[in-house]
Amino acid sequence: MTTGHKEEENMIMTGEKEWYAQAGRSPFAEDGFTPELMARIEAAADSNGTSKSKFRSGKSLGLTCLAALLLFGVLIWPLGEWDKGDYVAKLSSLWNTATGAAVQSTASPQTYNPPVGSAEFEINGLKYYMPLPLDRSKERAFAVETSLGIVWSPPPPRVDYLKPKYTHNTEPYTLYLTPKGHSELSANSAKRIYTFPLYAGGAQTYFDLGYIYGAGDYLLFSHNAYTLGAERKPNTGKFSVIDLRKAEAGELIVPRELLTVDSAYGLYKSFMAIDQDREELLLVDYTEDGKGGYTQHNKLYDIATGNFQVLTGDITTLKNERPAKTHYGEISTDKKADYFVAHYEVNGEQRSVEINMLTGRQWFYDWWYEEYGEKIDPSVMSNQ
Repeated sequence: MTTGHKEEENMIMTGEKEWYAQAGRSPFAEDGFTPELMARIEAAADSNGTSKSKFRSGKSLGLTCLAALLLFGVLIWPLGEWDKGDYVAKLSSLWNTATGAAVQSTASPQTYNPPVGSAEFEINGLKYYMPLPLDRSKERAFAVETSLGIVWSPPPPRVDYLKPKYTHNTEPYTLYLTPKGHSELSANSAKRIYTFPLYAGGAQTYFDLGYIYGAGDYLLFSHNAYTLGAERKPNTGKFSVIDLRKAEAGELIVPRELLTVDSAYGLYKSFMAIDQDREELLLVDYTEDGKGGYTQHNKLYDIATGNFQVLTGDITTLKNERPAKTHYGEISTDKKADYFVAHYEVNGEQRSVEINMLTGRQWFYDWWYEEYGEKIDPSVMSNQ
């Protein structure tokens, strides 16, 4: 398929679930933005008097995705409701929403009373909290829903925060399973299903857990490795799978690698989408066609087996919006949240699936222009 830069958007309905309650976050965790990085973003924005002033509608783009893989050298999203001006605050706040939509609870203290420092989540309308020591980063606390319950991972202790190339955790990442509806996510009331190795190939090379995604009976997670003192290669890593049925049964767990991710998924409007019911992962990426447009490519993975097929025909994406709530302590406000759905055909069957991860740079460019009226020059950003 060859496409230009314009994509038609139609309105469709896909249910009541809030996007940010279902989606994971970017597959590779990063420690945040630097002032130098923000300066590059501002320099790339074409604001030559063309910025448009508009009334803030209260509409939120509650999307989770891989960000522009080459754009910033880090992976970002979701993009929420910010006022124009402070780019650093806008973009660094992307890390303040943990997987499963970390929120401030509106429940009464008698029924929901998380300790100070807890990471809080709202998943499918139910609230959960993960008690954490005060020195732990809530941005690295993850929780997702699967068919067997809530799978979650607490952030391990880390040291050398002031030395970016030497920051590392001192304990391994661990995955736990808690029944749905049990609000406290703690090791005392959960089943430990897997502990990752602390090291990855040597005493100075560490395993790094990215983010986790529920896929029916399976857990899909991203991961990579880094060596102390060395430059970290952004956006390189792997997706692997754990069979949660084996974990629940107490069988030996060996994660199975599904695919490798690199900067190729940052071009144009690439994306990834997980079909929870069919336990499939749809990957769509693009290559330049030499005519100013892009050629679409795809792979549809069977998460259970690791096999994939290439689909024929065009895969289209459509944007819609639905009601959402933003929580401020005990106060919540109604908003609108955008989400995207992919439409495709498999052996004559028409399918639709909500997109979890918008990986291509163009998604971000389009959002930035819509929100702030500033065009980002891709040629300035692509080689940074």
